[in-house]
Amino acid sequence: MNIQMPQLGETVTEGTISKWHKKVGETVKSGEILFEIETDKTSMEIPATADGKLSQILVAEGNTSSVGSIVAIVAMDGEDVNDVAQREAEVNEKKEVAHDEATQTETQSQKGTAEEIKNYDDKRIDLDAPDWFSVLTEVLTPDENYNSIKIPNSEIKLTPLAKRIASNASINLDQLLDYCKSNNIKKVNRKFVENFITSQSQISSSTNKQAIDETIYNKSVALNRIRRTTAQRLSQSWSVVPQAFQAVEVNYSNLDFIRSEMKEKSVDKAFKISYLSFVARAIAIARDSFPLINSTFNEKEIVIAESLNLSIAVDLKFDGLIVPVIKGAENYKLADLNDKINDLVHRAQNNDLDQDEHYGGTYTISNNGSMGTYITAPIVNPPQVAIMSFDGIIKKPVIIEDENGDKIGIRKMGVLGQSFDHRAFDGAYAASFLKEVKTIIEDYNWQSEI
Repeated sequence: MNIQMPQLGETVTEGTISKWHKKVGETVKSGEILFEIETDKTSMEIPATADGKLSQILVAEGNTSSVGSIVAIVAMDGEDVNDVAQREAEVNEKKEVAHDEATQTETQSQKGTAEEIKNYDDKRIDLDAPDWFSVLTEVLTPDENYNSIKIPNSEIKLTPLAKRIASNASINLDQLLDYCKSNNIKKVNRKFVENFITSQSQISSSTNKQAIDETIYNKSVALNRIRRTTAQRLSQSWSVVPQAFQAVEVNYSNLDFIRSEMKEKSVDKAFKISYLSFVARAIAIARDSFPLINSTFNEKEIVIAESLNLSIAVDLKFDGLIVPVIKGAENYKLADLNDKINDLVHRAQNNDLDQDEHYGGTYTISNNGSMGTYITAPIVNPPQVAIMSFDGIIKKPVIIEDENGDKIGIRKMGVLGQSFDHRAFDGAYAASFLKEVKTIIEDYNWQSEI
C-alpha cells in the first residue's frame, strides 16, 4: 500500500517529514502514528490507515515532498515485503516507460500529423488502479499533461497549472509575461512559475538586506515555516489587494445580563460566553443580508460561498499565527458556537487540529481584545474579501439620550473594525454590514439563543 503526502489545505502544496515513528521492517497498526509532517501552516501527526509492515521509506526525515507523492510503502498483512518492493519497482518502471514514450511522442507531435498523435494514444499503458484508490481519492495531474493556453495578443503559452500557481501566489500576470518577453521565453510551465516566485522573493530579500545597517542590526533570528508563510502571504495580500478599512464603536453593556443568565442555567459552573462568540454569531446572522461579505473575487466574477466558514486567527504564543476554520458557522446557536470557538482555539494552541480545519475559510475574525488594543486594521486573508478585528472592551463615559434629554453614563464600549477588498464591494456596502453587526450585538433578542 502506498502512503502519500496528504492534502492538508487548499493552498498547501508540500510538506516536510519531520519524524518517522516506525522503522523499515516494523509492524504498523491502523491508527498508530506513522510519521509527522510540517507544512507551511502547521505540524501534524499522520496515522496509519491499515495494518501491515513498513517496507520502504521513500522520503527521509527533514526532506520535503509534494502533496500526493508517495512517501512510504506498507506491506499489508500476509504480503511479503520483498514482493511489495518488487511490484512497486515494476509499476514505477512501467510509469517511466509510459512517461518516456509520452515525452517522445509529444516531441514528434509538434512536427507530425494528427495520425501520429492517434498512434501515441494507442501506445499508452493501462495500469491497474492500486488498492488504496477510491472515488474520493484526489488525483493530481502532472502539469505536462495539461494543454497550454495561449495568452491573447501574446506568443507566450501558459499551462493552466502554471496560471493557477501564479494566481494563488498573487503574482501579477502582466509582470510575469513582461519577464518572459524580456528573456525570450515562449512557454511557461509550473516549474518556471515556481522559480519566478522564488527569484522575486530573493530580489526583494536582497533589496531589504542592502538597506540594513549591520552595525546596528547585528543579531539574526531564523524564521520558522509559519512565519515565512505568513510573511509571504500577507506581503502578497498587501501588494495585490486594494484594501480599505472601516470601524464602528459598539455598546456591549446589554450582553452582560445574557451572559449571566446563560451561566446560571448551565450545569457547568465554569461556563462562560465570551464577547467574541457574540460577535461571531452576529456576523453569521448579518451575512444573510450581505452575502458579498462571504465571497471571493477573481478578474471576471465574484463567487459567493453558500456556507459561512469562519476563520479564527490564533496566536501561537508569539511563535506564529494560524487561522483554523469552523465550517458552517451559521448553523450554530450562540452557546454551541462559543463551545466550537473555545475548542478550536485550545486545539490550535496545542497543535491538535484536524486536517480539514486548516483550510476552507470564507471570512476571518482577528481577536486582539485580550491584548488591550483599542483599534486594529487587519490585512485581508486571500482568497477571502474581508476580515473583522475585535478589539478591547472598556468602561467609558458616553452620552445617553432619553426622554429627559442628554446625560452622561458609563457603558462597556469597544471597536469593531473591518478591512475589505475594495474590488468586491464598495464602502457603503461594507459600512452597512458593519452597522448591521453592531445593531445585532446591541439590540438582538439574545434570549432566543438560550
